Order: sequence, then structure tokens, then C-alpha cells
Amino acid sequence: MSWTQAILLARGLSRGWGGICSTALTGAPFSQVPPQAPRGLHCSTAAHNPDSPLVPCPPEPQRVLVKALAPHEELFRQAPDGVRDKASFVQAVQNFTQYNVHKRGHVDFIYLALRKMREYGVERDLAIYNLLLDIFPKEVFRPRNIFHSIFLHYPRQQECGIAVLEQMENHGVMPNKETEFLLIQIFGRKSYPMLKFVRMKLWFTRFKNIDPFPVPRDLPQDPVDLASLALRHMEPDLSARVTVYQMPLSKDSTDATDPTDPHIIELTCCPRRRGKWRRFQRSGTSTTR
Repeated sequence: MSWTQAILLARGLSRGWGGICSTALTGAPFSQVPPQAPRGLHCSTAAHNPDSPLVPCPPEPQRVLVKALAPHEELFRQAPDGVRDKASFVQAVQNFTQYNVHKRGHVDFIYLALRKMREYGVERDLAIYNLLLDIFPKEVFRPRNIFHSIFLHYPRQQECGIAVLEQMENHGVMPNKETEFLLIQIFGRKSYPMLKFVRMKLWFTRFKNIDPFPVPRDLPQDPVDLASLALRHMEPDLSARVTVYQMPLSKDSTDATDPTDPHIIELTCCPRRRGKWRRFQRSGTSTTR
């Protein structure tokens, strides 16, 4: 028998007789001790399989999969009358900061609030984003030396701050001075959220007026106003005039499903001056030559 087999056999014997020795020390009778056998020993009788242990393993309990709620989910369910608006969203954030003084779990709450913003209709509100950034503890995650600046200091908190700025960028929300002040207080100037803020300030100002014919974010619901807006964008001439003609229904019409009168929308462009067009054409011809 090798030394390895001897060590394994001794370990199995110690595990098997550990329960009996502990029972003897406590004073319980040996009849109440459950029969335990060492894991390394097997039964050699013909009634049992030589590969099976003396004591069978107990069956594993069935695990019931229970879907756990996200943390701080109950804060967004306390809205009165189930109204989901900006006031109820602000109230949920204030409840978190009021009852959680040490702001434990603030990263999970900010991620949850970012997912709930579309439901409350505040995904384009700059004040709400500044309110979420204000949840972070101040002067805690700032780098103290050059090594903190080189390596990702408090990576989970910095990634959460970048996620807030990325959602602002996706919805076209321009950060302001208050956002910059909060980021400096929370993460410092030499941090990744501050680098993201500087890039947003640079490219947002450059691409703000890139479209010469911008379309309003909230389109009108009236079909007449929507058609007028579409005709206005078709014609680049700013002096064009849109005229709306309303045609009355005939007296014999009995259709009561759509009682509104039909409309005709016309776009009238001002005629160009022939003298100005000829001068432009002549100057272009002479320049080409």
C-alpha cells in the first residue's frame, strides 16, 4: 500500500468516526447515533453492490426558482393613484436619499432609475439626470494620487456615472455647468466620467446646427399641421407660403363617422427675379471660362 492510499484511508476513517466521538463527548447514547461509514470504505458482502457506499447519500431537495424583485423596486411603486410623471419620479429619488442616509446600494438604484425614466417620461429632462448624479457620495471616489488616476479608481461607480452620461447622449440632452460641478465633486477632473463629459461638450456644440432643416422633436398631432410642416420642409425657399383651403361637405352626405371637413393645402413659391438669375448665370459662365 502506498503512502497516498494510506493517507486517504486514514482521512476516511477520521470522517466516519467523527460523529460517534462527538456524540460520546456530548453524553448522548450510542443507540441514537446514525450509522455512518467512512467515505473511502465500501461494503464487501454479496447483498450489496461493491461500488455503492454503506450509507446512501440523502436526496437533494428540489430547488424552486423564485424571481426576485430588483432592489429598491418598491420605491417606484409608492406613487399616489399609480400616476407616473416627473413629480412621482422625483419623490422616489427623494425617498431613497431620505431613508438611506449612508446611500448604500446607490449604484443599483441609479441603474434602476435609468431604466424607469422612459416609463415616467423624463428621459429628456436635464434636471432629472443631475438629480441622479447628486445621489453619489461626494469627495469619496476622487483619485488621491497618480496611481489612482492611471488605474480605474472605483470602477463600478465610474461605469455607473458613464452610463448616466451615455443615456443623456442617446436622448440628445446637453449637459450644463451643474453637471460639470457634480462630476468634479464626485469623481474629480482626472476621471473617465469627466472625460466623457468633455467629449460630449465638444461634439454636441459642433453638431448642434448640422441639419439646416431640423425637424421638431414632438411632431404635431393635427393632420393639417403635419401636412403643412411636410410641405414646408419640401421647399427650401423660406419665402414660400402655405395656404390651407377647407372644402365644405355636400348636403347629400350622410357619413357621420368623420364629420370633419376635408382640407386642401397648397404651397406657393415666390417667382424668382429674371434679372438676378441672369446676372448669376453670367457671372458663373465667365468664371467657368
